[in-house]
Amino acid sequence: MRIQNYEKICVMLLAILWVTGCQEKLAPNFAGSGTLEATEVTVSSLTTGTILELTRDEGDTVKKQDLLAKIDVEKLVLQQGQLQASLKEIEAGRIAADAEISKALDNFSNVELRYKRIKKLYSKGSATQQQLDDISTQLNVARSQLTAAKAQQPILDAKQAQIEAALMVLDRQITDGTVLSPLDGMVVEKYVEPGEVAIQGGALYKIADLANFWIKIYLAETDLGRANLGQTVEIRVDAAPDPLKGKISWVSPEAEFTPKNVQTRQARAELVYAVKVTITASPEVLKIGMPAEVYFVE
Repeated sequence: MRIQNYEKICVMLLAILWVTGCQEKLAPNFAGSGTLEATEVTVSSLTTGTILELTRDEGDTVKKQDLLAKIDVEKLVLQQGQLQASLKEIEAGRIAADAEISKALDNFSNVELRYKRIKKLYSKGSATQQQLDDISTQLNVARSQLTAAKAQQPILDAKQAQIEAALMVLDRQITDGTVLSPLDGMVVEKYVEPGEVAIQGGALYKIADLANFWIKIYLAETDLGRANLGQTVEIRVDAAPDPLKGKISWVSPEAEFTPKNVQTRQARAELVYAVKVTITASPEVLKIGMPAEVYFVE
C-alpha cells in the first residue's frame, strides 16, 4: 500500500511539474492558439440539367464572375421559342381585334344616326312605333357588338402579360445554366463531373477565400480587458517565417467552457470568451486548418 501511495504521489508531482513547465514556456504576451479559418462557399446549381462543362479542378484559383460550369438548358430555350411565337400570335390577334372594333364602331355610328332620324320622325308622326322599335333593337345590338369587340383588348393584354412573365422566368432559368464564381478564391472541393445531371440546389464546387484568413482564440475573463476591437496583434504560423499582423475583429459577449482543442494563457480557466482575429495580409503559404498562435503587441 505504501508503494502504491508513493507512486500516486510521484505521478501527481510529475503532472504539476509538467503543467508548470508548460505555463513557463508561454510568453507573457501570449493570447491563445487555434487553427486558421477562411470563408468557404458552396457553389450550387440553380437549375436541373446535364453538366456540359466544368472549367475548374481542385486547387485552381478563380476570380469573381469567372465561368465555373455550363448546364444544358436546351429544353428551356425551346420553351422560350414557343412563348415568343405565342407573342406574335397575340400581335396578330390585336390587328384582328382592332379591325373588329373599327367595324363595330362604324356600324354603331350608322345605326345610332338612323335611330336619331327615325325617333325625330316618330315624334312628328311620320314614323311608326314598329319602325322605332326595330331601330332601337338594332342600336342595342350594335352597342353590344361594339362592347364585345372592345373586350378583346384586355383579354389580349392579360395573355401578353402572362406570357411575358413566363419569358422572364425562362430567361432567368436559362441564365442560371451558366454558373459563375461568387468570389475570388481557390477551389478546395469539386463534387461533380461533366455528363452528370446537376440537380437544382445540388453542390458543384466549394471555393475558399484564401486571401482573408482568421483565427478564433479564447480568453479568460482576467485577460478580456487586453482585447479591444480593432486592436493590432501578432500571429505566428510555422509555415510563415515571419510573424503576421492581425487585428481583433470580434469579441463574444457570452462566456463558454474552454474547448478541449485550444490553449489559453490560463490553462485551468473554465469559462472563456471567444475572440476572432483577422489576418491583415495573408501570404500564399497559409492553408485552412494550420495551427497558429496569437500574441498581444505591447
